[in-house]
Amino acid sequence: MSKEPRLDEQVISQAAQAALSSQLEEAEDLNLDVSTDVLKAAQGKADSVSINGRGVVVQDVRVDKMAVQTDRLSFNPLSILLGQLKLDQPLDATAQIALTEADLNRAMQAEAVTQRLPSLKLNVEGEPVTVELGQPVAVTLPADGKIGLDGTALLHERETTRQVGFAVVILPRTGQQPVRLESFVCESGEALSIEFTIALLQTFKQLLAQPYIEIEGMAIKVKRMEIQAGKLLVETEAHIPQMPSL
Repeated sequence: MSKEPRLDEQVISQAAQAALSSQLEEAEDLNLDVSTDVLKAAQGKADSVSINGRGVVVQDVRVDKMAVQTDRLSFNPLSILLGQLKLDQPLDATAQIALTEADLNRAMQAEAVTQRLPSLKLNVEGEPVTVELGQPVAVTLPADGKIGLDGTALLHERETTRQVGFAVVILPRTGQQPVRLESFVCESGEALSIEFTIALLQTFKQLLAQPYIEIEGMAIKVKRMEIQAGKLLVETEAHIPQMPSL
């Protein structure tokens, strides 16, 4: 039988939930529970925080479902009153997130995402080539449990710029296997050299093999990915030195 939260925990949780809700563009459902008491909260301490939400939208990125759990945290209590949590010590958290195919395609057009998509710097036979991702990139979640990406890219070479189309199939990360590139097809009006194709594939593989993703100072590690009926399920761990501004 689950323990009912004390009155002081309910009050603190409601205040924190109101502060979080004020920073979201939309939330169909949102529940935030803080495990603490009045004395600890006054000192900026809490044993844990859990957040559960559905249809949450922030910076035009929608998450169909999410569940976040933190360990002990230390924060500036005055920052809660100002509607922005400021950490006094780094925080570790785990999250389970579900995104629909529509959510993923919406995210690939959101400014918060497109601004963070890096250009790829290649060295092709001693010559620098920059690959810039075009917009939009279409994401598909076929029934075979893979992720498909279709789009265009601009190739900036020393004296020319040309556009190529591409189709990528990715095998999601599991408990035993990292993210893997199953296939990569380029379509161009002119042939791409073998040297360029090899350099591009090597760069993609290096990106997929990265142990974690860094976003606004947070180190996020993807533990597992799974495709279920048009949804992408992701389990992550995060080390958070400071809460980002939404």
